[in-house]
Amino acid sequence: MDLLSEFIFAVGSLICHQRPERSFFVGGHQLPVCTRCTGLYLSGAAGLIAWLGVKTVRRWRPIAIDSRRAARMIVIAAIPTALSLATGTLGVWDGSNITRALLAIPLGASAGAIVAAVATKDLR
Repeated sequence: MDLLSEFIFAVGSLICHQRPERSFFVGGHQLPVCTRCTGLYLSGAAGLIAWLGVKTVRRWRPIAIDSRRAARMIVIAAIPTALSLATGTLGVWDGSNITRALLAIPLGASAGAIVAAVATKDLR
């Protein structure tokens, strides 16, 4: 298990700073990415699952979404994460770990839905 844990943390270190004070802990063990990344990844998975759920309810009929709309959605959804990052970097406001994770949800969910739209050939 130690080797698997080390591998997961090594992969996480490629995309995340993994600072303990900015990470969630489960059962006394630090997660391999920070709270913001955790919010992004969990909501990304939720966005993907939600898109597939909508497709299932619609009996897999196409849901047309154009690339401009998708790009606009990502830009708008990135605003809370960008503001959190900018205000923390500038020392204006540095929210809690929970706040960082919550502010990442719109971006992660949007990205997950867009990935699903591409996979189901709904994004044109």
